[in-house]
Amino acid sequence: MLLILTSEKDLAADFLIVTLIERGLPYVRLNVEEYHRRFATFEVSGSGTMRTLMAHDGTVIDLNEIRAVWYRRAIHPHVDAAVPLDQRMFVAGEERHFWAGLFLSTDVRWVNPIDKVSVGELKLVQLHLAQDLGFHVPRTIVTRNVAELRSFIVETGSAICKPIYHGLLVNLAERSSAFTRRITLKDLDDEAAISVSPVLFQAEVRRKADIRVTVVGDAIFAVRIECNDEQMIDWRKPGYELIYSTMTLQDDTAGKCRRMLAAMGLAYGAFDFIEEPSGRLVFLEVNPTGEWAWLEDKLDLPMRAAFIRLFYGEHA
Repeated sequence: MLLILTSEKDLAADFLIVTLIERGLPYVRLNVEEYHRRFATFEVSGSGTMRTLMAHDGTVIDLNEIRAVWYRRAIHPHVDAAVPLDQRMFVAGEERHFWAGLFLSTDVRWVNPIDKVSVGELKLVQLHLAQDLGFHVPRTIVTRNVAELRSFIVETGSAICKPIYHGLLVNLAERSSAFTRRITLKDLDDEAAISVSPVLFQAEVRRKADIRVTVVGDAIFAVRIECNDEQMIDWRKPGYELIYSTMTLQDDTAGKCRRMLAAMGLAYGAFDFIEEPSGRLVFLEVNPTGEWAWLEDKLDLPMRAAFIRLFYGEHA
């Protein structure tokens, strides 16, 4: 049985589950929004350890039957609105440690392990490891020292700024994203605002195309993403017309991707590269929980089949 830890709005999980149902493969989905409403039990006795979860229809699921966990979203349970404000931090901690302990006390395959994801998401760790493995990496600086940032822009001639973390901005009214963008000396005029937190600048790389490399266990899928807008910096930003095509990845690059995931303890990763006009690939980042379903949908790549092999074995 596969345990899927995700959220209500996860199209990749929806996409895979369609195939699991078609093939009669057992799974349990648990969304972060419902942790605080679900009944689960952990019990240790002379006969061993019992882990159970009550399904929506009232049936009891034996979590000892789980053979793999797909870790799509972090275990940060919501807290019931009825809980007094001064108790919510305590309750949230109790919920988080219960659910994490319930799942992590099982000896099964995680894609990907929680601790490995936490480290693997760190861009500074990624850049250091990529450099060590022989990837071409853009010149990078991360600091809140505005004088050093100014010098970096002058020395590189053209620089971009990107989030160190996921770039998600949340306020009471809406959620938005901070995308990669060009940065100029004028952007650094407000030193107090810039130095609130460290920022990540990189030398801008001339691009022919963007390359997404998705590794799922032993399978690897490489996709070229092209845009007719020469001013495009971040293809994720809505509004661009993108052209997708499959490509063959050179063995050397594929090997480095696999070695990087192995060094990070990951079975899955979504790599982003820039392809320069010369054809050289420049490493940008790897996402241990990156999206993939839209690529299968556009290009009919057998990605779901690769995930099923990873979770259920070769003969599923």
